[in-house]
Amino acid sequence: METKGAKYDGNSKIDTAPISKKDWQDVLEYGSQEQVAKRANFTPLRTKRDAFSFERVLFRDGVLALEEKSSAKVIGNIGAFEIIKADGLVEKNGREVGYALNQDFWGQGFMTEALAALCKLERSKKTSFLQARVYADNLASQKVLQKNGFKFQGDREVFDVFQSNKKILELFYVKMLVQKEERF
Repeated sequence: METKGAKYDGNSKIDTAPISKKDWQDVLEYGSQEQVAKRANFTPLRTKRDAFSFERVLFRDGVLALEEKSSAKVIGNIGAFEIIKADGLVEKNGREVGYALNQDFWGQGFMTEALAALCKLERSKKTSFLQARVYADNLASQKVLQKNGFKFQGDREVFDVFQSNKKILELFYVKMLVQKEERF
């Protein structure tokens, strides 16, 4: 299946599509889950208005909805974002991956499949590399990245979004998509 450039095989359990206002209830469901919000580094959603605001941001940034085929339910999102370097300039050769998944669907391979398709899509766009940041206690997300060929690069302490006086360990992963000789 091909949706907005993301290719899935015939055995795929998910489809992708741009986020839509009609998805607000599903977005509110997964966006209000504390563990989902914490792992994806956003404030949990509480209201219909929160869901619509969140959808606007996701749509603006080109994030795709992940829809479970069997139920047509939006169960999460995935996207590749501009990387802003320390000097304030945009990294031209790479993108940062971000995703969130309804906790009722964790451990079933949905995000591994979605990330594999996103990697293929970004490679077709000649993106040289993808990077991802994940909290050290998020072992499932680390496995998703590793299964998709991302390599651990290092770590750093950052302030917790939920407890501003607390620091947590953030891990940094990178996947090379285009070899140096392919960039020219």
